[in-house]
Amino acid sequence: MLYSPFPPAPPQARSRPRGLWKGRGTPKHGLDLDHDLRPAKRHRSEDTSDESSNDGDYYIVECSPEPSASVSDRSDRSEMDNNDVNPETESRLEDWGNLKELFRRAAEKYESDDVTETLSLLRSVLHTCHRFLLLYQDPSILFAEPHRAPPPSISAPPPPRKKCKCKESPTAFHALLGTSLFLFGNIIAQDPSLAFPTEPSAAATYWLAALDVFETGESLPSRTSGRGCEAQEDWRMAVVWGRTLLCVADAALTLQCATPPSPPPLVLEPQWPSPAASPFAAIAMRRLPTSRRIVLTTAVPHDLLLLAVDHFTRGIFHMPHTPAAAPGGLPVPFSRSSELFTIAREVLALAERLPAAAERVRWATWADGVLQQIQSQTDVVARIRGRCWLVVGTAHVEDIEAMAEARGWGEAPESQTSGVLDSEEAEEAREGLERAVDFFERARTEVGEEQDDERRAEAEELQAFLVEGLLTLANFTKEEGKREALYQRAQLVGGDALEGMEVDDSKSY
Repeated sequence: MLYSPFPPAPPQARSRPRGLWKGRGTPKHGLDLDHDLRPAKRHRSEDTSDESSNDGDYYIVECSPEPSASVSDRSDRSEMDNNDVNPETESRLEDWGNLKELFRRAAEKYESDDVTETLSLLRSVLHTCHRFLLLYQDPSILFAEPHRAPPPSISAPPPPRKKCKCKESPTAFHALLGTSLFLFGNIIAQDPSLAFPTEPSAAATYWLAALDVFETGESLPSRTSGRGCEAQEDWRMAVVWGRTLLCVADAALTLQCATPPSPPPLVLEPQWPSPAASPFAAIAMRRLPTSRRIVLTTAVPHDLLLLAVDHFTRGIFHMPHTPAAAPGGLPVPFSRSSELFTIAREVLALAERLPAAAERVRWATWADGVLQQIQSQTDVVARIRGRCWLVVGTAHVEDIEAMAEARGWGEAPESQTSGVLDSEEAEEAREGLERAVDFFERARTEVGEEQDDERRAEAEELQAFLVEGLLTLANFTKEEGKREALYQRAQLVGGDALEGMEVDDSKSY
């Protein structure tokens, strides 16, 4: 208690001081040892009596609080904490490394056509991935670096966003699992008897599960929350995603074009007792609630091709132009030309089977555009490009035949039917067929004489394509001299296969 020689004054109601109390707005300064911490005298209010002695004054000392850590200090401490060795993190990284090595071996066996060993390794990969799906809501925790962000501060500005230094893409696990299902489905599609009794024998089951995995990986919180680092696009997953959609589209087309219609191998999703019973059940458990599963009986191949090309376009855009280390432990040495060739070949294989001529023209032209990006235009590339333009030309021929039949093919006077070959469709058909013949001729000149059985079979296939292109082009050529020259070239290329060939005069002008 403070001592005063005067008796205390009777209590009076204090009037509200004018102005604001400046102490409320005084900022807290950091501790400065170079300044004296002298007591500050408290000023009297205006209603205080002047008769009071100075001995009645009292003093208070205001000490500065301990300085708070800045944003950079908190960031430095966070980085130091991240460098601490965590046994659990080391164990996860070891599990992830073992899984990548297992997948690398499986992919190598797949490329070497060792079916038995490939299935054995892929089963081990799926079993391990199944275990991780049951343990972790987001399996990317296996390889993601621990991030301990400091608590957000209202007054402090946000720290600058650092460049991503992650060794793995956030979708690396889902890319590995989806690719394994894609490869497994390809093998089962060739021989369903290779599946165990407890495994689905329909290849579409594996492909549809792979699509679910890719979609789940694309919607991870680390990719959609905006709080993670700006990781590079996983172009490999985009490419395999598109290839899987092509397989599903091919299966749907086969099912819908069957005569008589065959019973669908996968109408409803198989029912599993629990997620622990099968990796397919665990994948379904992690599936997004808003995702719509593809049904083969109602799927439209053209629509699936649109989705596939979207993923191909994204993958090609982010695909490096020079060989680089494969992220995620993917084993096949990178070759941009090989990736582009595979994409174009599989799109063309599906385009050739589409029922609508306009759809065949669209996707065959798209495949040729992909092949144009390959720097080394070898005989193999020329043969595939010739097939692309053969599809374009024959598709336009179908339109011409439909027009001619509508006008009475072979029944109407020649003056009415000859105009069909002067149409725009006829010009596009001849242009496509001429380009196809040019590519086939180029491929023939680059094929050597010494060939193994595989190359010999490819040469025979190339010969059949060239003959088809020459004959079709001859049938829709108006000039008689050019038409006869094309027939002679076809006879020369086909040889004994065209002995006794009869030209359909009703379709030639």
